[in-house]
Amino acid sequence: MTKEIPGFFHDDPKMSFEDLGEIEILSESECAQKWTEYVSAANRHFMQMQDDEWPSKVVSGNHCWYHWVEDWNDDDFSEFSSRLQTIGIPDGSTLIVFWMKEIGLKTNWGVFRKNWGNFLYEDEGCILVLPEHEESLVLSNGSAWLGKRSAPKT
Repeated sequence: MTKEIPGFFHDDPKMSFEDLGEIEILSESECAQKWTEYVSAANRHFMQMQDDEWPSKVVSGNHCWYHWVEDWNDDDFSEFSSRLQTIGIPDGSTLIVFWMKEIGLKTNWGVFRKNWGNFLYEDEGCILVLPEHEESLVLSNGSAWLGKRSAPKT
């Protein structure tokens, strides 16, 4: 059972069968609806966002929370995984990973935390939304920013 989104999510390194089973690739229409609900009704990609949209505010208003690119390049996933655990999000919490308005997936925090390297196959911009929590992460160009999510720009 291989689930991949070419250029975005990749089953390399190999994930467990159980973790792969917890990943639901969203259809373009479902992903676009959730993006509009949680991220932005005005822009379709992180790189297009204006300064007043919450993902841009998270990046510009906070110091980088973690530089993950060296870990990713070295196939060393333990440090960032441990760092993600310190946020205090329960592993079973629903997580939506967006690469852009039409491309995303739904899983749970534990699957992402254990396998984060698989989700950063494309590092231009990845927005993590935990619908039940205010905490969100923006991962882009080798860095991670942790901040609070707010209502999307309409």
